[in-house]
Amino acid sequence: MENYVEESPLCKFRTRMMGGSPFINYGIVLNGETPTDLLTPNLNMITWIIKELNITKDSHVLELAAGRGGYILGIAEQTGCTFVGTDILPSFVDEANDNAKKRNLDSKGYFIQASFQNSSEKVGTNKKFTHVISIGSVYYVHSEIDVCLSNIADIADDKTAILLWDMNRRKDWTECRKYERHMKVKHLLSQSEMLESCIRCNLVVNKMIDVTKDMLPCLKILRDAALEEDPTSEIITFPYVYDAFNEGEVVYPVWELSKAVNRI
Repeated sequence: MENYVEESPLCKFRTRMMGGSPFINYGIVLNGETPTDLLTPNLNMITWIIKELNITKDSHVLELAAGRGGYILGIAEQTGCTFVGTDILPSFVDEANDNAKKRNLDSKGYFIQASFQNSSEKVGTNKKFTHVISIGSVYYVHSEIDVCLSNIADIADDKTAILLWDMNRRKDWTECRKYERHMKVKHLLSQSEMLESCIRCNLVVNKMIDVTKDMLPCLKILRDAALEEDPTSEIITFPYVYDAFNEGEVVYPVWELSKAVNRI
């Protein structure tokens, strides 16, 4: 997968481009704006999610693969909701809990170490989350998607709103060379494969929104800066993933799901 080991050149580059903020995604533009940095587009993601999912002070939100906590802490700050965040990296969990304390949000929630594959065991199945979200991470576990979605289904009830900000391929995996050159994942699902997995895992797809065109201006900032620093793209490989999206190898969809209601 794309190397997010904290000392890797790729991770250090992305962190610099984020201006030290706790975000790890490309962000999106709203209202046709032209971004000049990556902080505002990532803040846009928070605004968009709150509005799209109608998150309020009465919401109890679980974020899977929360990283350093930037998104769920922003959501909690703006709405007053309570939350739990998970991440597989202990360093990210520690930093996220520190960030919660610094922002006086530790009374609203906390972060624990867990993976997609064991999230229901670590989080529990009785927390009554109103929302389960994951932003820009599900594609790392597409090779085990049924296990991951089954864990989400176990955590949710039929009233839980689920949002997965994903990546999907539009071509055969063997043709997605630019994407694989950057991300180094084992496999990437097509949208039809993702839909089939949802059905197998007792999840209903309520909506799928393609936000690729709203992400590309943000990824272009990374591409241009990467080419200045590494013109051959041997180490800083963001130009490959920009081309993969721009040329239609892959798309950037938001999946809105709910747990299927079993009827006798």
